[in-house]
Amino acid sequence: MEMAAAIVIVSVLAAVGVFQLAATTSFESVAIRNSMVSFIRGSQQSALTRSNVILKIENTGSETVFSESQGGVTVKTRSFENTAVVITAGSVGAGTSCSSIGGVISLSYDSIGEIQGADGDGFPVCLNGESSLCISPSGFAHNGACL
Repeated sequence: MEMAAAIVIVSVLAAVGVFQLAATTSFESVAIRNSMVSFIRGSQQSALTRSNVILKIENTGSETVFSESQGGVTVKTRSFENTAVVITAGSVGAGTSCSSIGGVISLSYDSIGEIQGADGDGFPVCLNGESSLCISPSGFAHNGACL
């Protein structure tokens, strides 16, 4: 009797575990969010040692492209396919809601790594309609919603 109960419990746990592993979209969105945060933090670090650093976010249709330029020259890019997650963003100085990315969003860093023109709430980036990360007015990117 105990052996049968143990087999049933292990079977249920295995079925739930396989289902969770099969649902890769949650893993993909976490990996994409962490990659974005890392890219944005790298751009802020560049702004501390270089001038005219701009972070650009652009939707090309099939992908969303993050790029960093220094003095007008693109120095690094990172692309995220729109098939894995839907990436939306706010606009500089317009609060904490996200909408589709229509053109190029440019976030300019000053010499101490802060975002120029950002309001007190920060700049949100959403994945699949949920607030996923925030770039604070101080230029620091973090997981979670802007406050």
